[in-house]
Amino acid sequence: MASESRLTGTDIVVLARNYNPSIVSKDWLQRKGIITEAVSNFVHTPPFSLIETEQIALTVEEERLQISLKVMNEDNIERLPRIVERFVLSLPETPYVATGFNYSYRLPKEASKLAAFLTPNDTKLREVFSGEYEVGMAVVFRFKDCRVRVTMSPPRDASVVVDFNFHSNTPDSALVLERLKSHHQTREEAERILKELCK
Repeated sequence: MASESRLTGTDIVVLARNYNPSIVSKDWLQRKGIITEAVSNFVHTPPFSLIETEQIALTVEEERLQISLKVMNEDNIERLPRIVERFVLSLPETPYVATGFNYSYRLPKEASKLAAFLTPNDTKLREVFSGEYEVGMAVVFRFKDCRVRVTMSPPRDASVVVDFNFHSNTPDSALVLERLKSHHQTREEAERILKELCK
């Protein structure tokens, strides 16, 4: 990982046309081996289910499954796609739509070279926006089978937040499972980009 950056959030989102949140109970998740640790928070209603452990948060709505890490460490990051895989294998007939990998990094303002990318005419920007201004950016590009969106916020609290979304169409369970295999590669690509932004 880029030495100056710190991963502060990651999740996997799987979109579908018709999840049934009412079947996603705490007992069902544990019986299917999707959640194996103790559940600390559980909300179960017809429109959505939320299940939290000390390590993860799992939310299911009619068109969206999101599994987020609450504790960032290598074991949990490697475990995340396996949790999603077990969920998808438990509901293979669901009309899946798309899969997304999201990563959020924080890096010190002084480590970011964002201004060098975006301020070729510093004089004009100072003229338009005042003597002091901060810049951010959004970039969209392709990586393998994903459409990637990277956004960088203007610095705040002496740091820059860089968010990555790797989105791909996955219209059936087999494609979702195939895409989950690239989770590690997408994180490597995010961290390669961070290193380049900090050179």
